[in-house]
Amino acid sequence: MQSIETNRLLLRPIGLDDIDFMLKLINCPGFIRFIGDRKVRTLDQANSYLQNMLSNPYITYWVVETKDKQEPIGVVTWVKRDFLPSPDIGFALLPEYEGKGYAFEASKAWLAYQQKTHKTVLAICQANNLASIKLLQKLNFMQEAVFEKEGKAMHRYYLNQ
Repeated sequence: MQSIETNRLLLRPIGLDDIDFMLKLINCPGFIRFIGDRKVRTLDQANSYLQNMLSNPYITYWVVETKDKQEPIGVVTWVKRDFLPSPDIGFALLPEYEGKGYAFEASKAWLAYQQKTHKTVLAICQANNLASIKLLQKLNFMQEAVFEKEGKAMHRYYLNQ
């Protein structure tokens, strides 16, 4: 299986073995607040959610693991949305791993990997998601638009690689 390594992390494609982890991640308060409530509460629902994601050619999720413990701590995502001209990067970590530089390290490695095929990358986040905004700025994304989606103020960022 293809993977990406950094100093502390291993990124790999998500698989059906990640159902327990995804159920935990998508029910974290931060995920629900800033990404959305997927209303997935059981392992059966998580299995369906993951299978739908894996069958969608416009969505790519890679699991972020620590090298030392080899356990999932988050995801880096690549989504081609109908309302955006280019794919956008996303990221989410379990709360206990936030603020340790893992999201920056994983996103930077993911962007380098995607640079081969995508010269322009977008990112969107809620206007009040200060941690994501700070991370996008650290990754050299530039804000290009403010818009509303589902009643929430959103920012759109771009990065030319």
